[in-house]
Amino acid sequence: MTSQRLPIIVTIVAASAWGLFWLPLRAFEAHGLAAGWATLAIFVTPAVLMLPLAVLRFARNLPTGVGNATTGLLVGGAVALYSESVLHTDVARALILFYVTPVWSTILEVTLLKRRLTASRTTALVLGLGGLITILGGRTGVPVPQNAGDALALLAGMVWAYGSMQVRANPAVGIFETVFSFFLYGGLVAFVIARLPIGVNNHPPGWAELVGLLPWLALATVGFLIPVMWGLLWGSKHIDAGRLGILLQMEAVVGIGSAAVLTDEPFGLVEIIGTLLVVGAGVVDVAGERTGPGRI
Repeated sequence: MTSQRLPIIVTIVAASAWGLFWLPLRAFEAHGLAAGWATLAIFVTPAVLMLPLAVLRFARNLPTGVGNATTGLLVGGAVALYSESVLHTDVARALILFYVTPVWSTILEVTLLKRRLTASRTTALVLGLGGLITILGGRTGVPVPQNAGDALALLAGMVWAYGSMQVRANPAVGIFETVFSFFLYGGLVAFVIARLPIGVNNHPPGWAELVGLLPWLALATVGFLIPVMWGLLWGSKHIDAGRLGILLQMEAVVGIGSAAVLTDEPFGLVEIIGTLLVVGAGVVDVAGERTGPGRI
């Protein structure tokens, strides 16, 4: 228990901080970076700052993470899609739709890995779909994405589920390689997103705008992005999967809660029910996997 205390604390702090990831995104957009370019800046800055270390590791014949293109594109790309969704829809909607991952994880494992459904995963599937339908159709009666942000958040959750499955299949990759590939390849996806005609003001930033924001981008990178990502990955290597899955629900709880408090966006009964269903799906999913209930 003592040996697990520090990883648990680090994971809780990092997961809670990651739930606030939407704040720097919204802040950079508010200060001159159009949506797609704000997402790109959030990914490119950490990759650039980590590049000298990657070159040093390469010179010493150590892995850099450049070869982890598949997982980097999937996991980094999923977060890039989620980041963009936050800038095109309500924060709470983006978070809830993104965290319907137990639904996609269950579908992927049943169809691709040929695993049988357990009672817990069936329950998680029902809860997750209930949350999805509630958020998408609770105010309009039609359970479909209401805007580009909704669609991006849904796609992000699907890609994240598949990327997480690939990460679990390759647990030997070191933390530096994982973090660097996350920002490097996530930045590539973010660049593609930035070039898409999403939103009304999708122009690249001018030189004056970019220079003015560089110190803040560097501060956000060194003080938030890299430490939080590093903490999540380090903690995940020292905590069993069941407990880790439950602790990571702090991301959704803090993110949705902070959005409800800090924004003027709608957060009523629909969002509360959707949150409870989606978070409940995640808890049931990981708790069931940990206790190993009988299969059906």
